[in-house]
Amino acid sequence: MTKQLDEFILKGQFEEAKQRAKELSQRELDEELMNIAFSDSSIANYSFIMSLLVEKETVELHDMAFRLMVNPLSYLDGAYYAALYHARRCVELTDRKEVGYLSNLLFLHTIPDSVVEEKEAYETAKRILSLDPDHRAAKEVLNRRYKPR
Repeated sequence: MTKQLDEFILKGQFEEAKQRAKELSQRELDEELMNIAFSDSSIANYSFIMSLLVEKETVELHDMAFRLMVNPLSYLDGAYYAALYHARRCVELTDRKEVGYLSNLLFLHTIPDSVVEEKEAYETAKRILSLDPDHRAAKEVLNRRYKPR
């Protein structure tokens, strides 16, 4: 399965890849796509997820795209900004109620490129702490004593 899915994706044969993907659970698809991306680092992996998102937008697909861009494809120019888009969509699609997706925004604030600005990180940290008062990363952001304008 993996080899055939890999070949379809790398050759841009997304319709065939989608047929193979339908045979997998969401978790299995996620694992397969991550494995493929780590082994070949092709942007085609991201394009495939985007083609799935065009057909049906789900938080799970945005999360996969986010993780592709911050892990195996992070070396690409603009990868963290693409990840930011997907992180924000995850937050929006879950009505700002999922700490894990909110935490992705804090992660993008802490990386050297810091694609999330201080004000957004501060507001995100406040929201996280309203959901999880013990969240360490959110506390660290607030402890920097950022004062919004």
